Amino acid sequence: MYNLVKRQAEVEILPMAASEQMGVITYSPLGAGLLTGKYGVNKRPEHGRIVDEARYSDRYGANEDFVAAERFTKYAQEHGVKPATLAVAWVMANPAVTAPIIGARNLEQLEDSLAASDFKMTPDMYAEISRLSRTPALATDRTEVLTGKWS
Repeated sequence: MYNLVKRQAEVEILPMAASEQMGVITYSPLGAGLLTGKYGVNKRPEHGRIVDEARYSDRYGANEDFVAAERFTKYAQEHGVKPATLAVAWVMANPAVTAPIIGARNLEQLEDSLAASDFKMTPDMYAEISRLSRTPALATDRTEVLTGKWS
């Protein structure tokens, strides 16, 4: 799983894959619809995976996820691109990602995701979008590494 709000793969999986020259095919670039413009802090569709299915509401139900989705949607609108297109393009722009797996319930959704292949993501844009969500913490179970304190 890899998308703007679920970035844990950036901590170990994607760097290791890049180091070892392994291909990575990610899934859920739209975060179960969270990054399509349908969701925000006070915005929910009547139906959708996050609304209708507990596993998705558990995975994408944190307030910070909705804050990031709202920021992301605003960014997409300011740049004249559909949020779904931009979300898939952002995943594709990570040099360690070989390809994202996309899904669609209708032709319009498919076209929005496929448009990412023609979108020109600049390094500056990639960095700006990355700052719209929380960067995942380092992979460690040793709190002294995170705090700089040794016992």
